[in-house]
Order: sequence, then C-alpha cells, then structure tokens
Amino acid sequence: MNKNIENSNVITALTQFLAAFSSVNTSDEKMNVILSKIESIEKVSSNAEEEYLLTNEVCKITRKSRPTIIDWRKKGILKPFGKSGRNYLYKKSDVLNFISNSGKFCNA
Repeated sequence: MNKNIENSNVITALTQFLAAFSSVNTSDEKMNVILSKIESIEKVSSNAEEEYLLTNEVCKITRKSRPTIIDWRKKGILKPFGKSGRNYLYKKSDVLNFISNSGKFCNA
C-alpha cells in the first residue's frame, strides 16, 4: 500500500524534473534544476524507508498492554504518525527512540 504511494511520488518528482529540465537553456540553470530535483527525490526516498507500526506491534516491541499504549497516546507520551482506517500508525523510529529514552524499559 505505502510502496505504491511512494513510487507515485518518485514518478511525479521525475516527471516534474523532466518538464523543468527541458524548459531551461543555460548549463547553470540546468545544474540548479538537477540539484533541486535530486533534493526533492531524496526527501521522498527518506520517507519511503520509514517503517510504520500498528498499535499491536507497538505492544510487542514495548512489552506493554494495548490499554497502556492507548493511554500513552491520549496523554501525548507516544504520538502516532497518523491513522489507517481505525488503526493508529506509529513510526518505528519514534517507538525505538521512546524506548531508548525511557527508563521504564530494560534491555532484553
């Protein structure tokens, strides 16, 4: 599901690049267009690499119950990235940072 969205973002960025590149005349302008489009593609790529977790997956990683995760979400302790239907999505990197910055977890 997310891969299709990410691929479409890359295709859109490349299409915009080709359109902008064909309309520029000088080498300096072309280089600026290339650099700006590479930066936008890098942003899309970095977002594509992010993994997202559902609440039940967060429970497994943190070894906490679903009500605890829901309580943390409501209190703003662990903030979700967004929602997919009725399910909250959490960035895996955010969950791992939360675990490493919290004194409540032991290394297992």
